[in-house]
Amino acid sequence: MLVNTLWHELELCYGFVRRDLGTGLLPVPGFTLASLLYRKASAEEIYSVIPHAFLYGFLYLYTFVVANQIDGVNEDKVNKPDRPIASGATTLRAAKIRWTILTLLYLGYSFYLGVEKPTLLWITTTIAHNFLGFANFGPTKDGCMGAGCIAQLMAAWAIGGSEAQMGWEWIKYITLYMLWPIPLQDLRDVPGDKAVGRLTTPILMGDTFCKFALALKCAYGYADDD
Repeated sequence: MLVNTLWHELELCYGFVRRDLGTGLLPVPGFTLASLLYRKASAEEIYSVIPHAFLYGFLYLYTFVVANQIDGVNEDKVNKPDRPIASGATTLRAAKIRWTILTLLYLGYSFYLGVEKPTLLWITTTIAHNFLGFANFGPTKDGCMGAGCIAQLMAAWAIGGSEAQMGWEWIKYITLYMLWPIPLQDLRDVPGDKAVGRLTTPILMGDTFCKFALALKCAYGYADDD
């Protein structure tokens, strides 16, 4: 019985987070490692700190995606019907309880790590994006993603122990870089967004403009590599 319950929980967890592991979880241990290497931390310290970064990144991601899927059930029924709430694998009420528990764990863990300020920024951003309607309009939705990038990387840098100013020199450029192409690539979500009345950046800018801008961005990126 316990094994079945744990397995079901793992399946639900994977269903919530699987599409966003690359952007929500992995940057945290990656940027924490950069912070550790910057201050020339010992191998022993790196091995002890990185697991904390993985757990923090997991909670950072999990709290957001559960809130996002609570808010986006109708959209997910069109765009991503395999997600746990949209598919009926869990109920909306159970997801709300899950989000509350996860958020409290996330906040408590942030105090343990000493990164409560960026964590509070992310919790506030999560609430604004998913429960206050910021996700329904392109500029506010994109602004939330920018705030999320800052919160994520500032926490990761602090977990690594380097001084904040050096981290900020990197973070401000990473945030500006991602604010342009990331919102435009949400073209696949346009049918569901239109169905629930959202005006995201791809809808406001139009399909042709977004594809042209993304193609230009890719071409520019390749040119930079050369």
